[in-house]
Amino acid sequence: MVYISVLILWPVTSAAIYNPLSVPNNRIGVHILEPSEIVEASKLVNSSGGDWGYVTIPIRIDDRDLEKWSLFFNQCRTLHVIPVIRLATYAGSGRWVTPAASDLLDFANFLNNLSWPVKNRYIILFNEPNHAAEWGGYVSPPEYSNIILDAHTIFKSRSEDYFLLSSGLDMSAPSNHTSLDALKYYRLLTSFQPDWYGSLDGLSVHAYPNPGYTASVFSTSRYGITSYRYELSFLKSLGFPDKPVFITETGKPGDPSFFSTALTSVWTEKNIVAITPFLLNAAAGDFAGFSLMDKQGQPTASYRDIFSFPKTPGSPLLSIQPVPSVAPVVSVSPVPLISGKDILGRLRRFFRQLTGTASLLTIGNTLIKVEIADSQIERSVGLSNRENLSPDHGMLFNFPQPGLHQFWMKDMIFPLDFIWINGDRVVGLTPDVLPPSATSGQPLIILPDVPVSQVLEVNAGFIATHGIKVNDNVSLAL
Repeated sequence: MVYISVLILWPVTSAAIYNPLSVPNNRIGVHILEPSEIVEASKLVNSSGGDWGYVTIPIRIDDRDLEKWSLFFNQCRTLHVIPVIRLATYAGSGRWVTPAASDLLDFANFLNNLSWPVKNRYIILFNEPNHAAEWGGYVSPPEYSNIILDAHTIFKSRSEDYFLLSSGLDMSAPSNHTSLDALKYYRLLTSFQPDWYGSLDGLSVHAYPNPGYTASVFSTSRYGITSYRYELSFLKSLGFPDKPVFITETGKPGDPSFFSTALTSVWTEKNIVAITPFLLNAAAGDFAGFSLMDKQGQPTASYRDIFSFPKTPGSPLLSIQPVPSVAPVVSVSPVPLISGKDILGRLRRFFRQLTGTASLLTIGNTLIKVEIADSQIERSVGLSNRENLSPDHGMLFNFPQPGLHQFWMKDMIFPLDFIWINGDRVVGLTPDVLPPSATSGQPLIILPDVPVSQVLEVNAGFIATHGIKVNDNVSLAL
């Protein structure tokens, strides 16, 4: 019943796209700047029960690297992350160059060569065009209205799965020689191109606690984090129906409980599809105050606020595109049937446990005694609450099938090295992972960069001491 009413409220311009709220949806996401951040982003957006969270990421017209972006899209598919791609030109003379229809054509051709992980292909049409610095040094609603119509024609002609979103406007911008009030901007769009709104499938909005990023999370002014309500009300006054809303930028420096409060008590409308806080990792740049990771790459209090927030296991409609040959992801094999050899190995391991002898693992040129954790209970307990681990011992976690298996240091007393294994090869190394006592009581969370079938936990320093390297051979004597 709700599903039907939602479809009536949100007519779409193409029969191919679907309403993202007609399926289980994890609306939690994060804004990133580079494709290389996707692994770290996935840990946050899919934490605490979540699956298929969102990332907003810009792609510049001068950054159409097929291999890099193919890897990003394939990792999105593997990590269960939904990409929201914001189109951008490039910066010149302190401002972003004005986009043209030819840029849309280049973007559409390039993005159509990539293997999108979900059916809806979310595209944001540039950024805050009511600021002159974002639009070639001037503000031009007529030009942006033409861009919207051209984008609809160009992208939908390549695939009806493209889900086009408006640019987020700055709701706090005044009307002067460098910017234009957002509501006036909407009115001028409509006066120049009355059909602009019908060429979009949803709205991208920015929801900062303005003025000056200092307003209360509960402020209901048109400049606060519910500014999008004023946008929707104004658009409705122009005769436009509701569309799905994507909050693609938001954040409040210095307020560690901002996100959980807003998510629980403020951003409660059912038409909000995604909320992608700005910014996962700003390092030491201009946006450092908004960064969810500190300069050392560790989670901030705001990161932990989002991480611990309960999330929904999303279930979006998946793309049926084949994964291209460029930068392929590691394939995941089905769980094999247990062979006689496997049964014999398990029996040998059982008797080793009875007699107190450990299994022997050879990794590179190093022999190590390992305890094997191959049940859900054993993997959950791991080495937690142990006082120490002998120098020549480790714990080997076996998984029924390869995957991006996440570990955290909850209840750990000493630091560890993690050796990520797939099949008979080392595929990754994470040394010197600290226990909560060394990280202000907050357990670190780690994730491999590629799917793994086994994980070896050993004392910190083991990797360096024994010269363990990626691609080292691994064999287990059961």
